[in-house]
Amino acid sequence: MAQPIQQLPYFPNRNQYEAQTSEYLQKQPMEALPRGFPKKLVSEMAWEREDISLDHTTDRETPYLVILQDSHLVEIDAALRHFQALNQPLEALNSLTFPLPSLHSILRSTSDNLHSGYGFALVRGVPVERYTSKENMIIYLGISSHIAPIRGRQDHQFKGQPADVMVAHITDMRRPGEAQDFALPAYSDGEVIFHTDSGDIVSLFVLSEPLRGGDSLLASGWTVYNALAETRPDLIRALAEDWPIPSAQQPGLVNNRPLLFHQPASETAPERVILQFSRRSFSGFGARSQMSTMLTPTQVEALNALHFLAEKYHVTMELKRGDMQFLNNLSMLHARKSYEDDTKNRRHLLRLWLRDPQNSWVTPEPLRNRSDRIFSEGFESGLQMFPVDPTPRSVGRAPIP
Repeated sequence: MAQPIQQLPYFPNRNQYEAQTSEYLQKQPMEALPRGFPKKLVSEMAWEREDISLDHTTDRETPYLVILQDSHLVEIDAALRHFQALNQPLEALNSLTFPLPSLHSILRSTSDNLHSGYGFALVRGVPVERYTSKENMIIYLGISSHIAPIRGRQDHQFKGQPADVMVAHITDMRRPGEAQDFALPAYSDGEVIFHTDSGDIVSLFVLSEPLRGGDSLLASGWTVYNALAETRPDLIRALAEDWPIPSAQQPGLVNNRPLLFHQPASETAPERVILQFSRRSFSGFGARSQMSTMLTPTQVEALNALHFLAEKYHVTMELKRGDMQFLNNLSMLHARKSYEDDTKNRRHLLRLWLRDPQNSWVTPEPLRNRSDRIFSEGFESGLQMFPVDPTPRSVGRAPIP
């Protein structure tokens, strides 16, 4: 018998999730994982909270924490002046035009850690207060190019005109007295629940902090997978089946694909699972809340499980001004706490979608069209944009009636 379908709210209901889990466990059904899927992933990437130390009062470095020293800051400043002297557009920023002789090997190790270690990293200590907005943009693009040299397109238009927008601003873009037509939670000061973005690596650069709140939450998707494989293999099966995902670029178009992918071990790569999902795709948000998609109760339960298990195992990052966060978007889940701004303290971050061809994972076939749109070198407009001032992405606003 086909399951009934229902609408999905953006914020998960913990009581509903716990009741569904309890009911399932009481039945104790005999379930099996999809063929070939592992019972458990054993890797540094399958970490739990107690495995991670993010003590913000210490300079102790780990594979996932890089503390910039004075000598590194001198090198970064010299690279900035070197690039400025070249008089090149920002799209020309790479590891050669932004040379970092001693930091380069550290940042290459950071890429190794992102792809085959813990799956995330924090580069701490860029003195953003010393530089202009454009100079901070150059520094961000320059440093990140040593970790992952290919930047992804985040929008196909800028102020209504065709363009390839390569950097996004994450800040509260609502203003009193203006139409509140934003459809992305990133453009508010509210909570953002666990999800993945687009691209192989997602990076954030903190230009300024809020008055309070706004912590970044990070969880291992592999740990979430292990928990589900042990207790809820039925939800693993549900996640590995096709889901009706509305297209953000073409209203009315639905892409059918799984949210979970398994890649067996090969001669060149270990066994992997990849999670790619956003609850907002099905629930809508803000001005797009009325555009929610109907899902089965099992699908709703699976999305609830992803959020609450990530919440169980997550670590909290108190991002400070000058921090650069990098995470493997194929294996990590991330979220954000709500925050409060005032007239002197406004949370403002830059975001990049990145790829390192030296370390990149094989893209599952159902994700390749999206990946090609993001990372294609033959950009349609031929114009790469790096907006210095906060500008919402076109998908961040509701359509005009």
